[in-house]
Amino acid sequence: MFNDYALEWLEERERNVKPRTYQQDYNRMHKDVLPSFKGIALKDVTFEDCKLMADDIESRTNNEGASPREVTRRTIDLVGNILRRAIRKRLIEVNHTDGLKELYPKAKTKHMKHVELSELPKLLQDIEGYHGHDQTRLGMKFLAYSFCRTIELRMMKWEHIDFPNRLWRVDIDNLKIARKHVVPLSDQMLAVLEEMKPITGQYEYVFYHTGMHQPYSEEFINNALDILGYAGKQTGHGFRHIASTNLNELGYMGDAIEKQMAHDKKSSIRAVYNAQHLEERRKIMQVWADFLDLLRDKGEVVDFQTARQQIEQSLASKQPDSLQNADKQTLIKALLNQGLTVDDLQGYIYK
Repeated sequence: MFNDYALEWLEERERNVKPRTYQQDYNRMHKDVLPSFKGIALKDVTFEDCKLMADDIESRTNNEGASPREVTRRTIDLVGNILRRAIRKRLIEVNHTDGLKELYPKAKTKHMKHVELSELPKLLQDIEGYHGHDQTRLGMKFLAYSFCRTIELRMMKWEHIDFPNRLWRVDIDNLKIARKHVVPLSDQMLAVLEEMKPITGQYEYVFYHTGMHQPYSEEFINNALDILGYAGKQTGHGFRHIASTNLNELGYMGDAIEKQMAHDKKSSIRAVYNAQHLEERRKIMQVWADFLDLLRDKGEVVDFQTARQQIEQSLASKQPDSLQNADKQTLIKALLNQGLTVDDLQGYIYK
């Protein structure tokens, strides 16, 4: 039977791939593949059988009528891998998934939905007043402040947080292309992490579903935004567009913004963290967090020139007037904020 052979393939798969990849294949196998091929012998599988499986997945449309196209395509690949193994074993001669994916082309990428600037203060107030789980509320806040990708938020580990240097060293190794990226942590982002420590500090992941014993699903932010009344108006990914547009309007360095957005594909190279323009990016992250707080607290949009002046004055007030007036702890903190490590400081001291 096809299903017996498929489970044999899955057992072999577990030994050769990462646990997360295996779990995804396991879920697809038991949800869509085994029910579709029940009672069909391996040698009797046809193109039509494979297409019926794909059509069944496609029928599961969401509220907007869109099919789970990527799930369809990946499940076709899974069945194709099983059949290719059977061909190598000389059990069958034809892979009946050949050409099937072409019937289900990739969905066109849509710009992630986001509110207009005029609606942003209300959105931020609604997030602050969210009455669901604290993790979800804090996740929405962190995503807004950091404008990171949702998967980066979900896969954040405590070991990635460099508290002394106020850096989040994004390191996701379960993507097709591993991504490494440095995110300077604003005061507000650090405050969120401090609130998270009592909740998930004993676990590996920062945003960890303690009931399911796994990181939160990819929809946990979007579901919360829907509950707040922003279905079809705002997604987690939409915070990136909001940040990119308005940071440019505030007049900050375009290259630094792009580096902070991690749009440069070279920043995805596994061995190198993207640390260019770090000083300017530290300022950008703090300015953005202060800008969001300003909109939330005032409940209305502040013109960009006024906002920048107010934020710059606030930033300046936090800095010592001179090196002579700065105490030892302030100097050390300032050096750490510039990216120096404790080891670096010790090296300078003993030179």
